Amino acid sequence: MSCNNSINIFLLGLVSGMTSDIRGSSIDQQQLMTFAYAFSVTIMVAFGIISNIFSIDTLKQREVRSSTVGLYLIVYSCCSIFGLIMVECRLIRMLNSFSYTASFIICNVVSGLASIITRICLWMNGFIAIQRSLQSFEANRLINKIRSRSFAITHIFIVIISIFSMHIHELIYRVSVSDPLLKGNYICQIKYPSSLLIMNTIFSFVHLFVPLSLNIFANCLVLTLISRRRATLHQTSHWNQWMRHFHRHRHLFLAPTLAMICILPQLTVTTLFSCVDASLKWLLRLNTAVNLIIYIPQASTFLLFILPSESYFRSFKTQSHLGKLIVRCYRLDNRIGLIPTTIDRFHMETRNRQVATTIELNQIQKTQN
Repeated sequence: MSCNNSINIFLLGLVSGMTSDIRGSSIDQQQLMTFAYAFSVTIMVAFGIISNIFSIDTLKQREVRSSTVGLYLIVYSCCSIFGLIMVECRLIRMLNSFSYTASFIICNVVSGLASIITRICLWMNGFIAIQRSLQSFEANRLINKIRSRSFAITHIFIVIISIFSMHIHELIYRVSVSDPLLKGNYICQIKYPSSLLIMNTIFSFVHLFVPLSLNIFANCLVLTLISRRRATLHQTSHWNQWMRHFHRHRHLFLAPTLAMICILPQLTVTTLFSCVDASLKWLLRLNTAVNLIIYIPQASTFLLFILPSESYFRSFKTQSHLGKLIVRCYRLDNRIGLIPTTIDRFHMETRNRQVATTIELNQIQKTQN
């Protein structure tokens, strides 16, 4: 689709939206806005890297990585770390000036890989939700095949190769051109022919709609499982039992629901506003916000998958290197806290002497009486 003098929202990435917003502001606000954008992205990236390192340290344990879900999660965590690092590297484009070589690398390599890895994470999140929901169903031939390790390995390779193939045109048509507003600077543009632009729009919609549908379907599967168990219960106790089953499976809803919340705004914005006028600050910042929150599930892997799961969190505390180190430090702090200091011992001894003196005086008074 042609946007004439506007910006095609399907081609406007996270850093491009930030840069357009900064350059459209007054000179007094540009430095503050640059710091705010860079700080928020850096905090999210740092938190996400730590979260995914903790997750990988847990998932590499034998009993976890041998499962199908564990295999999906390992790929998801590795892609999340790589994708978040790519996002941080793209912030270099916010600098006022850098060489053409740096611009070419960031535009044609880093930005392209960041887009691919982000889409891989979106799809993996949806498939992880499906795999986790199927674990609660009774095994049959179809479910056993889907949950098999060989199927998971084949499926992961197909997804990665397919998404890379769907981005070949983007890697080819990314170009670094001279910035008309800032001499000596370069900007990244994607110049598609009209036919490829329509195809790219369809691909962008699919990369959002299908993962959203997978997460919705996963939640529906878990709700169906709970409803079936409720139907077999006695009428007088079905509500309490239903709540008990819901509480038991609540961790299965956490990741799909958050993914739905983060994907839906971007899907809505790209559907309603295909073209963005750079002068509309609220729409430009809204697009930047929805491009930023799409990374929240990638940055929250440990909080979404490891912490809510009893088995995964137990493996983290008892088997992973980082988990055992944290537990050891926590116990050491507790022991140190229980050791009385010199002042504490002095007060305790003084209090004991006062109590002993009081008891002795009471005994003397009783003897005299």
